[in-house]
Amino acid sequence: MTMDSTQIRYKNFKRLFDDFIAKHPNEPQRGMLKLFAQRLELSDRYLSHIKCNRKNIGNIVARAIEERLKLPHGWMDREHDTFNMAIDDREKLFVETALSLFRAQPNEAREMMIDLFRQRLHSPA
Repeated sequence: MTMDSTQIRYKNFKRLFDDFIAKHPNEPQRGMLKLFAQRLELSDRYLSHIKCNRKNIGNIVARAIEERLKLPHGWMDREHDTFNMAIDDREKLFVETALSLFRAQPNEAREMMIDLFRQRLHSPA
């Protein structure tokens, strides 16, 4: 079953919030949403409504989250389950950016990108 953009954004928000909690293990759980709201420069009340699925994440807020967390444009609108194996935030950012670039290209350019990666992998460092 395919998710719509509202569901994808909600799932991505939950993922980002869960990641934020994981990165702050010494903070009390009760105040995490407020800290996350401060990080995103958004109202904690608004984030509470999003978290409880009472409000949807619109385009403006989705782009603001991406900008403030230094995520690629459109990150909130795509599913990301296949990249949970990334080791750190920089690696996640690289994979997401590379995938965005790859998906935005015509097939011929995609093949060229794959060939370039393969050449680099097989060439002496």
